[in-house]
Amino acid sequence: MKHIIYLPMLLSALLLTACSSKPIQFYMLSAETGAPSATVLPADTVLGLGPIHLPAYLDRPQLITALSEHQYQLDDQNRWAERLDDNIARVLRLSLAKQLGIEQVVRYPWAPRQAIDYQVSFDILELHQTASGQSRFSVQWQLKKADEAVIGKRFECSEAAGKGTEASVAAQSRCLTRFSIELANEIAGLGSRPRR
Repeated sequence: MKHIIYLPMLLSALLLTACSSKPIQFYMLSAETGAPSATVLPADTVLGLGPIHLPAYLDRPQLITALSEHQYQLDDQNRWAERLDDNIARVLRLSLAKQLGIEQVVRYPWAPRQAIDYQVSFDILELHQTASGQSRFSVQWQLKKADEAVIGKRFECSEAAGKGTEASVAAQSRCLTRFSIELANEIAGLGSRPRR
């Protein structure tokens, strides 16, 4: 008899839990394309994008918050709508193509016969929100002209995120926009230099 009495109560509790759970929210990064760079490249220039390396802590669907230097929290209710490296690559392809005035920005790995004029590869070091409300983005990148390594730099950005996950992703997108502008300026500057 006890089982019969408690079964309706258990079912009611399960229904209440199911109804009260929040739906998972999905987010995408973006980057402003902005105006073309002061020095645009020839329209037939081919820019290779990648490889793009993510640290293991970011290679997952959940958004990340750094609670401290050593503790990170995965947010199961807020996730990326696509693989993070795919999202970053797609956004940069659109932004760099417009800023540099070119049509061909190809993602690594490209076909062996594909001629590449410039290649930018990068290792993403950080992309998360801190407990204090700052969105952090850090990346080590390298630019090659043909097969010659020309420029290697580190880009770091910290943006006040405001409240909520959408504000955090918007802040990270602003960092990605700044990174795209820096890349475009470096590539355009390299293209304007006379060949040795």
